[in-house]
Amino acid sequence: MMRKFSIAILLFLLTGVASKAQQVLYSQTFEDTTNLFQEYVLSNLDNGDPAGTEWDTLKSVPWFVSTAGIAGNHAAIGTSKYDPAKAADDWFITPAIRLGEMSFLNFKSLSLVSGTTDTYQLFVSTTEQSVSGCLFNPEFFSFSSSQTDAFLQHSLNLSSLYANKVVYIGFRLNTASGGDKLAIDDIEVTDDVTPFKSLTFEVNMSKYIADSLFNPRADTVDVAGTFNKYDGTKHILHIVPGSDSSIYSITIPGFRDGDHLEFKFRINSSWHDSIVEFPYGQPNRQWNVESGKYTYSCFYNNAESGVSKVPDNSIMSLVNVFPNPAQNQVFVELPENIQRLMLISFTGNKIKESGIISDNRFAFDVSNLSNGTYLLLFYDEKGFVGSKKLIKN
Repeated sequence: MMRKFSIAILLFLLTGVASKAQQVLYSQTFEDTTNLFQEYVLSNLDNGDPAGTEWDTLKSVPWFVSTAGIAGNHAAIGTSKYDPAKAADDWFITPAIRLGEMSFLNFKSLSLVSGTTDTYQLFVSTTEQSVSGCLFNPEFFSFSSSQTDAFLQHSLNLSSLYANKVVYIGFRLNTASGGDKLAIDDIEVTDDVTPFKSLTFEVNMSKYIADSLFNPRADTVDVAGTFNKYDGTKHILHIVPGSDSSIYSITIPGFRDGDHLEFKFRINSSWHDSIVEFPYGQPNRQWNVESGKYTYSCFYNNAESGVSKVPDNSIMSLVNVFPNPAQNQVFVELPENIQRLMLISFTGNKIKESGIISDNRFAFDVSNLSNGTYLLLFYDEKGFVGSKKLIKN
Protein backbone atom coordinates (compact mmCIF):
# COMPACT_ATOMS: atom_id res chain seq x y z
CA MET A 1 0.00 0.00 0.00
CA MET A 2 1.28 3.44 -0.91
CA ARG A 3 1.92 5.66 2.10
CA LYS A 4 2.17 9.37 2.47
CA PHE A 5 5.53 10.49 3.77
CA SER A 6 6.67 13.79 5.15
CA ILE A 7 9.32 15.56 3.15
CA ALA A 8 11.95 14.84 5.82
CA ILE A 9 11.36 11.09 5.78
CA LEU A 10 11.36 11.05 1.99
CA LEU A 11 14.76 12.72 1.95
CA PHE A 12 16.12 9.93 4.13
CA LEU A 13 14.46 6.98 2.42
CA LEU A 14 14.43 7.83 -1.25
CA THR A 15 17.92 9.06 -2.05
CA GLY A 16 19.37 5.56 -2.42
CA VAL A 17 20.28 5.28 -6.10
CA ALA A 18 22.89 2.99 -7.57
CA SER A 19 26.26 4.74 -7.70
CA LYS A 20 27.37 3.49 -11.12
CA ALA A 21 26.83 5.46 -14.29
CA GLN A 22 23.21 5.73 -15.34
CA GLN A 23 21.69 6.06 -18.76
CA VAL A 24 19.26 8.96 -19.16
CA LEU A 25 16.01 7.77 -20.71
CA TYR A 26 14.16 11.08 -20.43
CA SER A 27 15.01 14.60 -19.29
CA GLN A 28 13.00 17.81 -18.84
CA THR A 29 14.77 20.83 -17.34
CA PHE A 30 12.19 23.41 -18.54
CA GLU A 31 15.05 25.57 -19.81
CA ASP A 32 13.90 25.38 -23.45
CA THR A 33 11.52 28.29 -23.09
CA THR A 34 10.62 28.32 -26.80
CA ASN A 35 8.95 24.91 -26.50
CA LEU A 36 7.29 25.05 -23.10
CA PHE A 37 5.46 21.84 -22.21
CA GLN A 38 5.88 20.59 -25.79
CA GLU A 39 4.41 17.06 -26.05
CA TYR A 40 2.94 17.34 -22.53
CA VAL A 41 -0.72 17.07 -21.56
CA LEU A 42 -1.92 19.75 -19.11
CA SER A 43 -5.29 19.58 -17.38
CA ASN A 44 -7.02 22.13 -15.13
CA LEU A 45 -9.75 20.16 -13.35
CA ASP A 46 -10.41 22.57 -10.47
CA ASN A 47 -11.09 25.64 -12.64
CA GLY A 48 -10.15 27.75 -9.63
CA ASP A 49 -9.48 31.50 -9.75
CA PRO A 50 -5.95 32.17 -8.38
CA ALA A 51 -5.94 34.66 -5.52
CA GLY A 52 -3.59 37.61 -5.78
CA THR A 53 -1.03 35.81 -7.91
CA GLU A 54 1.61 37.93 -9.58
CA TRP A 55 1.54 35.47 -12.45
CA ASP A 56 -1.63 36.17 -14.35
CA THR A 57 -0.84 33.19 -16.57
CA LEU A 58 -2.10 30.87 -13.83
CA LYS A 59 -5.59 32.24 -14.36
CA SER A 60 -5.78 30.39 -17.67
CA VAL A 61 -3.42 27.39 -17.38
CA PRO A 62 -2.86 24.77 -14.63
CA TRP A 63 0.95 24.97 -14.83
CA PHE A 64 3.35 27.33 -16.51
CA VAL A 65 7.12 27.81 -16.67
CA SER A 66 9.02 30.61 -14.92
CA THR A 67 12.18 31.09 -12.87
CA ALA A 68 12.25 29.68 -9.35
CA GLY A 69 14.75 29.20 -6.55
CA ILE A 70 18.00 30.96 -5.68
CA ALA A 71 19.71 29.94 -8.93
CA GLY A 72 16.87 31.34 -11.00
CA ASN A 73 16.45 28.23 -13.14
CA HIS A 74 13.20 27.66 -14.99
CA ALA A 75 10.67 25.27 -13.46
CA ALA A 76 7.05 24.21 -13.81
CA ILE A 77 4.90 26.23 -11.39
CA GLY A 78 1.33 25.64 -10.21
CA THR A 79 -0.84 27.32 -7.59
CA SER A 80 -3.32 26.08 -5.01
CA LYS A 81 -4.31 29.47 -3.57
CA TYR A 82 -7.74 30.31 -4.93
CA ASP A 83 -10.39 32.93 -4.29
CA PRO A 84 -12.86 31.56 -3.34
CA ALA A 85 -10.83 28.81 -1.70
CA LYS A 86 -11.10 25.33 -3.19
CA ALA A 87 -9.03 22.17 -3.50
CA ALA A 88 -6.46 22.23 -6.29
CA ASP A 89 -6.59 19.64 -9.06
CA ASP A 90 -3.99 20.57 -11.68
CA TRP A 91 -2.07 18.09 -13.84
CA PHE A 92 0.85 17.86 -16.21
CA ILE A 93 1.65 14.53 -17.84
CA THR A 94 4.93 13.66 -19.55
CA PRO A 95 5.27 12.19 -23.03
CA ALA A 96 5.80 8.44 -23.35
CA ILE A 97 8.91 7.12 -21.60
CA ARG A 98 10.21 3.61 -22.22
CA LEU A 99 11.55 2.16 -18.99
CA GLY A 100 14.23 -0.45 -18.55
CA GLU A 101 14.79 -3.15 -15.98
CA MET A 102 16.04 -0.78 -13.25
CA SER A 103 14.62 2.68 -13.89
CA PHE A 104 14.47 5.63 -11.50
CA LEU A 105 12.43 8.83 -11.59
CA ASN A 106 14.34 11.87 -10.31
CA PHE A 107 12.98 15.39 -9.87
CA LYS A 108 13.13 18.46 -7.63
CA SER A 109 10.40 20.35 -5.78
CA LEU A 110 10.19 23.70 -4.01
CA SER A 111 7.48 25.69 -2.23
CA LEU A 112 7.73 29.30 -3.35
CA VAL A 113 5.94 30.94 -0.41
CA SER A 114 7.29 30.62 3.13
CA GLY A 115 4.93 29.16 5.71
CA THR A 116 2.76 27.29 3.20
CA THR A 117 2.50 23.59 2.49
CA ASP A 118 1.48 22.08 -0.83
CA THR A 119 0.60 18.45 -1.46
CA TYR A 120 0.98 16.71 -4.79
CA GLN A 121 0.75 13.20 -6.19
CA LEU A 122 2.54 11.11 -8.80
CA PHE A 123 0.66 8.73 -11.06
CA VAL A 124 2.00 6.38 -13.71
CA SER A 125 -0.14 5.51 -16.73
CA THR A 126 0.71 2.46 -18.82
CA THR A 127 -2.08 2.99 -21.34
CA GLU A 128 -2.38 6.60 -22.52
CA GLN A 129 -1.22 10.17 -21.93
CA SER A 130 -4.30 11.37 -20.08
CA VAL A 131 -5.73 11.99 -16.62
CA SER A 132 -7.99 8.96 -16.99
CA GLY A 133 -4.99 6.83 -17.95
CA CYS A 134 -3.18 7.98 -14.80
CA LEU A 135 -6.17 7.43 -12.53
CA PHE A 136 -6.67 3.91 -13.91
CA ASN A 137 -3.68 2.88 -11.78
CA PRO A 138 -3.29 3.51 -8.03
CA GLU A 139 -1.45 6.62 -6.88
CA PHE A 140 2.29 5.94 -7.11
CA PHE A 141 3.37 8.39 -4.42
CA SER A 142 2.18 11.42 -2.40
CA PHE A 143 4.29 14.33 -1.24
CA SER A 144 4.02 17.30 1.11
CA SER A 145 6.28 20.23 0.32
CA SER A 146 7.08 23.23 2.53
CA GLN A 147 10.75 23.57 1.59
CA THR A 148 11.38 27.18 0.51
CA ASP A 149 15.13 27.84 0.71
CA ALA A 150 16.33 25.37 -1.96
CA PHE A 151 14.99 22.69 -4.26
CA LEU A 152 14.71 19.27 -2.65
CA GLN A 153 15.81 16.26 -4.71
CA HIS A 154 13.59 13.15 -4.96
CA SER A 155 14.37 9.74 -6.43
CA LEU A 156 11.81 6.95 -6.89
CA ASN A 157 12.40 3.39 -8.08
CA LEU A 158 10.00 2.63 -10.93
CA SER A 159 11.21 -0.90 -11.66
CA SER A 160 9.15 -2.83 -9.10
CA LEU A 161 5.87 -2.07 -10.90
CA TYR A 162 6.81 -0.76 -14.32
CA ALA A 163 10.01 -2.46 -15.51
CA ASN A 164 10.31 -2.67 -19.31
CA LYS A 165 7.05 -0.79 -19.88
CA VAL A 166 6.17 2.40 -21.75
CA VAL A 167 4.72 4.87 -19.27
CA TYR A 168 3.37 8.40 -18.94
CA ILE A 169 4.14 10.10 -15.61
CA GLY A 170 1.51 12.44 -14.20
CA PHE A 171 2.18 15.18 -11.63
CA ARG A 172 -0.99 16.29 -9.83
CA LEU A 173 -1.13 19.32 -7.53
CA ASN A 174 -3.96 18.42 -5.12
CA THR A 175 -3.57 20.75 -2.12
CA ALA A 176 -6.90 21.02 -0.25
CA SER A 177 -6.01 24.15 1.75
CA GLY A 178 -3.10 26.16 3.11
CA GLY A 179 -0.90 26.04 0.04
CA ASP A 180 0.22 28.67 -2.43
CA LYS A 181 2.74 27.97 -5.21
CA LEU A 182 4.71 24.82 -5.98
CA ALA A 183 7.64 24.41 -8.40
CA ILE A 184 8.73 21.15 -10.05
CA ASP A 185 12.05 20.99 -11.92
CA ASP A 186 14.69 18.75 -13.51
CA ILE A 187 12.54 15.71 -14.21
CA GLU A 188 14.77 12.85 -15.27
CA VAL A 189 14.30 9.12 -15.77
CA THR A 190 17.46 7.01 -15.66
CA ASP A 191 18.30 3.33 -15.86
CA ASP A 192 21.17 1.39 -14.32
CA VAL A 193 21.35 -1.80 -16.34
CA THR A 194 19.25 -1.74 -19.53
CA PRO A 195 21.24 -1.29 -22.78
CA PHE A 196 19.03 1.25 -24.54
CA LYS A 197 20.13 2.54 -27.93
CA SER A 198 19.53 5.77 -29.81
CA LEU A 199 18.39 5.37 -33.41
CA THR A 200 19.07 7.87 -36.19
CA PHE A 201 16.55 8.34 -38.99
CA GLU A 202 17.87 10.06 -42.14
CA VAL A 203 15.87 10.94 -45.23
CA ASN A 204 17.25 12.50 -48.40
CA MET A 205 14.84 15.07 -49.86
CA SER A 206 16.99 16.03 -52.86
CA LYS A 207 14.67 14.49 -55.47
CA TYR A 208 11.62 16.23 -54.03
CA ILE A 209 13.54 19.50 -53.82
CA ALA A 210 14.71 19.20 -57.43
CA ASP A 211 11.13 18.59 -58.58
CA SER A 212 9.84 21.55 -56.51
CA LEU A 213 7.78 19.22 -54.33
CA PHE A 214 9.58 20.18 -51.11
CA ASN A 215 10.74 23.65 -50.07
CA PRO A 216 13.50 23.45 -47.42
CA ARG A 217 12.67 26.96 -46.20
CA ALA A 218 8.94 26.41 -45.77
CA ASP A 219 8.28 22.66 -45.45
CA THR A 220 9.08 20.15 -42.71
CA VAL A 221 9.61 16.40 -42.71
CA ASP A 222 8.88 14.12 -39.76
CA VAL A 223 8.90 10.42 -38.95
CA ALA A 224 5.70 8.79 -37.68
CA GLY A 225 5.52 5.18 -36.59
CA THR A 226 4.83 2.57 -33.98
CA PHE A 227 7.28 4.17 -31.55
CA ASN A 228 5.37 7.48 -31.37
CA LYS A 229 1.85 6.20 -32.10
CA TYR A 230 2.14 7.57 -35.64
CA ASP A 231 2.28 11.16 -34.41
CA GLY A 232 5.22 12.60 -36.32
CA THR A 233 4.70 16.05 -34.82
CA LYS A 234 6.75 14.70 -31.92
CA HIS A 235 9.74 13.95 -34.15
CA ILE A 236 10.50 16.68 -36.69
CA LEU A 237 13.74 16.07 -38.59
CA HIS A 238 16.40 18.75 -38.99
CA ILE A 239 18.80 19.57 -41.80
CA VAL A 240 22.14 17.80 -41.47
CA PRO A 241 24.95 20.41 -41.48
CA GLY A 242 26.81 20.43 -44.79
CA SER A 243 24.08 18.52 -46.63
CA ASP A 244 23.09 21.51 -48.78
CA SER A 245 19.60 21.45 -47.25
CA SER A 246 18.71 18.04 -48.70
CA ILE A 247 19.37 15.47 -45.95
CA TYR A 248 17.20 15.59 -42.83
CA SER A 249 17.95 13.66 -39.66
CA ILE A 250 16.77 12.99 -36.12
CA THR A 251 18.20 10.80 -33.34
CA ILE A 252 15.64 9.25 -30.98
CA PRO A 253 16.62 7.45 -27.74
CA GLY A 254 14.95 4.55 -25.99
CA PHE A 255 15.25 1.52 -28.30
CA ARG A 256 16.65 -1.97 -27.79
CA ASP A 257 18.24 -4.55 -30.06
CA GLY A 258 15.52 -6.75 -31.52
CA ASP A 259 12.86 -4.03 -31.67
CA HIS A 260 10.65 -4.13 -34.78
CA LEU A 261 9.67 -0.68 -36.05
CA GLU A 262 7.16 0.38 -38.68
CA PHE A 263 7.05 3.99 -39.86
CA LYS A 264 6.76 6.50 -42.70
CA PHE A 265 8.30 9.88 -43.32
CA ARG A 266 5.81 12.70 -43.90
CA ILE A 267 5.91 16.19 -45.36
CA ASN A 268 4.36 18.90 -43.18
CA SER A 269 3.05 16.25 -40.75
CA SER A 270 0.32 15.23 -43.18
CA TRP A 271 -1.15 11.81 -43.98
CA HIS A 272 -2.68 13.13 -47.22
CA ASP A 273 -2.04 10.76 -50.12
CA SER A 274 -0.64 13.61 -52.19
CA ILE A 275 2.49 14.00 -50.03
CA VAL A 276 2.92 11.14 -47.54
CA GLU A 277 5.36 8.34 -48.33
CA PHE A 278 3.86 5.26 -50.00
CA PRO A 279 0.28 6.57 -50.34
CA TYR A 280 -3.03 4.77 -50.86
CA GLY A 281 -2.62 2.39 -47.98
CA GLN A 282 0.73 0.97 -48.99
CA PRO A 283 2.73 -0.75 -46.24
CA ASN A 284 5.05 1.10 -43.89
CA ARG A 285 8.80 1.08 -43.84
CA GLN A 286 10.07 -1.64 -41.51
CA TRP A 287 13.22 -1.82 -39.44
CA ASN A 288 14.41 -4.68 -37.27
CA VAL A 289 16.98 -3.12 -34.93
CA GLU A 290 20.25 -5.05 -34.88
CA SER A 291 23.39 -4.62 -32.80
CA GLY A 292 25.63 -1.94 -34.25
CA LYS A 293 23.14 -0.92 -36.95
CA TYR A 294 21.46 2.14 -35.53
CA THR A 295 20.97 4.37 -38.59
CA TYR A 296 18.19 4.15 -41.18
CA SER A 297 18.98 6.18 -44.30
CA CYS A 298 16.85 6.48 -47.45
CA PHE A 299 15.41 8.77 -50.10
CA TYR A 300 11.92 10.10 -49.44
CA ASN A 301 9.21 7.85 -50.89
CA ASN A 302 11.79 5.53 -52.39
CA ALA A 303 12.00 2.04 -50.93
CA GLU A 304 14.85 1.07 -53.26
CA SER A 305 17.18 4.00 -52.82
CA GLY A 306 20.42 2.04 -52.75
CA VAL A 307 21.73 4.00 -49.76
CA SER A 308 19.69 2.50 -46.95
CA LYS A 309 21.68 0.93 -44.17
CA VAL A 310 18.68 -1.36 -43.74
CA PRO A 311 18.71 -3.99 -46.53
CA ASP A 312 16.16 -3.39 -49.28
CA ASN A 313 14.04 -6.13 -50.79
CA SER A 314 16.24 -7.89 -53.39
CA ILE A 315 13.26 -8.59 -55.64
CA MET A 316 13.43 -5.02 -56.93
CA SER A 317 16.81 -5.68 -58.55
CA LEU A 318 14.97 -7.96 -61.00
CA VAL A 319 12.57 -5.22 -62.15
CA ASN A 320 13.51 -3.48 -65.41
CA VAL A 321 11.73 -0.34 -66.68
CA PHE A 322 12.49 0.84 -70.26
CA PRO A 323 12.74 3.17 -72.04
CA ASN A 324 13.35 5.55 -69.18
CA PRO A 325 13.02 8.47 -69.85
CA ALA A 326 9.99 7.61 -72.00
CA GLN A 327 7.85 9.47 -74.51
CA ASN A 328 5.07 7.12 -75.61
CA GLN A 329 5.16 3.53 -74.37
CA VAL A 330 6.87 2.02 -71.34
CA PHE A 331 7.74 -1.66 -70.87
CA VAL A 332 8.24 -3.26 -67.49
CA GLU A 333 9.97 -6.62 -67.10
CA LEU A 334 8.95 -8.31 -63.88
CA PRO A 335 9.97 -11.31 -61.80
CA GLU A 336 7.25 -13.90 -61.19
CA ASN A 337 6.64 -12.59 -57.67
CA ILE A 338 5.24 -9.24 -58.86
CA GLN A 339 1.48 -9.43 -59.32
CA ARG A 340 0.38 -5.80 -59.57
CA LEU A 341 1.81 -2.35 -60.25
CA MET A 342 0.60 1.24 -59.93
CA LEU A 343 1.73 4.46 -61.60
CA ILE A 344 1.49 7.60 -59.46
CA SER A 345 2.68 11.19 -59.79
CA PHE A 346 5.55 12.36 -57.59
CA THR A 347 2.97 14.15 -55.46
CA GLY A 348 1.13 10.89 -54.82
CA ASN A 349 -1.83 11.13 -57.23
CA LYS A 350 -2.77 7.74 -58.70
CA ILE A 351 -2.70 7.69 -62.50
CA LYS A 352 -2.93 4.04 -63.59
CA GLU A 353 -3.15 0.67 -61.91
CA SER A 354 -2.73 -2.76 -63.45
CA GLY A 355 -4.95 -5.73 -62.87
CA ILE A 356 -3.45 -9.04 -61.83
CA ILE A 357 -0.30 -9.58 -63.92
CA SER A 358 0.22 -13.16 -65.09
CA ASP A 359 3.08 -12.50 -67.52
CA ASN A 360 6.59 -11.27 -66.77
CA ARG A 361 6.22 -8.26 -69.04
CA PHE A 362 3.79 -5.36 -68.88
CA ALA A 363 3.35 -2.34 -71.17
CA PHE A 364 1.37 0.88 -70.87
CA ASP A 365 0.97 4.12 -72.77
CA VAL A 366 2.32 7.38 -71.29
CA SER A 367 1.92 9.58 -74.33
CA ASN A 368 -0.89 11.60 -72.72
CA LEU A 369 1.03 12.32 -69.53
CA SER A 370 2.65 15.66 -68.86
CA ASN A 371 6.43 15.76 -68.83
CA GLY A 372 7.84 15.16 -65.39
CA THR A 373 8.76 12.56 -62.79
CA TYR A 374 6.50 9.65 -61.82
CA LEU A 375 6.74 6.59 -59.59
CA LEU A 376 5.98 2.97 -60.38
CA LEU A 377 4.93 1.00 -57.31
CA PHE A 378 5.24 -2.79 -57.24
CA TYR A 379 3.30 -5.37 -55.21
CA ASP A 380 3.55 -9.09 -54.59
CA GLU A 381 0.93 -11.28 -52.92
CA LYS A 382 1.87 -9.87 -49.51
CA GLY A 383 1.78 -6.21 -50.48
CA PHE A 384 4.15 -3.38 -51.45
CA VAL A 385 7.74 -4.40 -52.25
CA GLY A 386 9.33 -1.33 -53.82
CA SER A 387 9.26 1.49 -56.35
CA LYS A 388 11.01 2.75 -59.49
CA LYS A 389 11.23 6.31 -60.77
CA LEU A 390 9.94 6.96 -64.29
CA ILE A 391 10.69 10.15 -66.25
CA LYS A 392 8.33 11.29 -69.01
CA ASN A 393 9.86 13.55 -71.69
